[in-house]
Amino acid sequence: VLLREVQALTLHRGQYTTSRRTAAVPQLQCTGGTAGCSHGPEVVQCYNKGWDGYDVQWQCKADLENTYRFGQIEVSCEGYDYPDDPYILRGSCSLLFRLELTEEGERKAKNSGSFGSSYYKSRNDSSDSNAGAIVIIVLLGLAFGVYKLFLSNQQPQQRFGDGDGFTRPSWQSQQAPPPPGFKSSFTEGNSFGTHSRHGTDSGPGFWTGLGAGGLLGYLAGSHR
Repeated sequence: VLLREVQALTLHRGQYTTSRRTAAVPQLQCTGGTAGCSHGPEVVQCYNKGWDGYDVQWQCKADLENTYRFGQIEVSCEGYDYPDDPYILRGSCSLLFRLELTEEGERKAKNSGSFGSSYYKSRNDSSDSNAGAIVIIVLLGLAFGVYKLFLSNQQPQQRFGDGDGFTRPSWQSQQAPPPPGFKSSFTEGNSFGTHSRHGTDSGPGFWTGLGAGGLLGYLAGSHR
C-alpha cells in the first residue's frame, strides 16, 4: 500500500508486525522517558496528519492516565521492495515512543517521595531511641553489678584487742582462722604465710572492680 494513503494505524501491545524483508518487531516499543515503561498503553492509534514532502506526520493517541503522556514518537514501516520504498508492506508499521510524566504526575511523584523519606527518617529515629534506651539499661545493670561486687568483696579491717589495751592486725592474732584451702598445721605459727593470704584476699576485689570499671567506661565511650 502507498504510505501516504494510510490514514490511521492501530497498534497493540504484545503483538508483532508482519515482515517480508526483515524480522518482525513488536508493534509498540517503549524507549524510556521520565515515567518509565511499566505503564505503557495497551493500544495506540496513530493518525496521518499530513505530508511534509518527505514523510508522513503522525499523531498518536492512547488511553493514558492524567499523569502520563507521550514524548518523542516515531512510526516505522517496512518498505515493500527497499527501505525508502514509498509503498509499504501492509501491517508492518510499529511505533517507538517515550513515556513522560505530566505536571500532575511530577507533583504526585514528589509527594510520594517526600512521604517515603519522612517515614524512613521516623523509623530511623525510633530505632536510634530504642537502641539508646537498651544501652542505658545495660549500663545501669553493669553499674549495679559493680556496686554489689565492691560491697561483697569489701572486708572491714578486723582488730583484736589484748588485755594490755593495744590492738594489733588480725594476721598477728593467734585466734585468726586459717585461710580456706590450707591446713591449720601449715599456717600455725607462720605469721608470714597468714599475712600473705590476707594480702591475697584484698586482691580480687580491687582487680575485679578495676576491670568492670574499665568495661563500663569502654561501653559508654563507644555509645558516644
